[in-house]
Amino acid sequence: MGEVRYTIQDRDQLPDSLHWLTRDERARYDGFRFDKRRRDWLSGRWAAKIALLEISGLPERDIDRFEIASAPSGAPLPKLDGRPYRARISLSHSNDRAFCTVSRETTALGCDIELVEPRSEVFVETYFTESEREHVERTSPLLRDSLVTKIWSAKESTLKALRTGLQADTRSVEVIDDGDCAGGGWGIARTVVADAREFNCLWRLDGQFVLSIVTSDPVKIPIPGH
Repeated sequence: MGEVRYTIQDRDQLPDSLHWLTRDERARYDGFRFDKRRRDWLSGRWAAKIALLEISGLPERDIDRFEIASAPSGAPLPKLDGRPYRARISLSHSNDRAFCTVSRETTALGCDIELVEPRSEVFVETYFTESEREHVERTSPLLRDSLVTKIWSAKESTLKALRTGLQADTRSVEVIDDGDCAGGGWGIARTVVADAREFNCLWRLDGQFVLSIVTSDPVKIPIPGH
């Protein structure tokens, strides 16, 4: 079984300066036109570097040695001192909160954070499979928003693990909630892709947010960072 670590960072945890960005990262940051895009990107990079420091054992003063580059698909690629670093990472952000997962294993990895909020019937009809829609219909109205958010988050995490993102049809991924518990507040689900590949999903409520982590291999309960 593999090991996954994660960290959650709020925007107010960001340093006042940008000294921790590499030259290429600073150039990319300066190239964003909109402030929200800058904030989200910056929060994600900070969370990723904090997570990488923890698995590497390096002190925080070395944070600028890490760089989060991007693959052609847009997936994050970690580097240390300009060279590829052997780790899988996945990033997500929602409402000024960034979520990052990291693993030393070769498992495919995807994560997502979503604010629990009402989503319309049209949303469910458009993005969910028939089986998922039936699951939502059977759920108590008091739990509907949470369930819809969990399913949506698991889909996003799976598409990140596949390195396709939302370019793919979300209905190509079906979320199966077996109702099992992994411990530590994490529930267990499965996601099945149209080509019959199956992924493991862990999800939990964190205040008003849903966290989800998808891997191709079984993993232990995720280890929280600072």
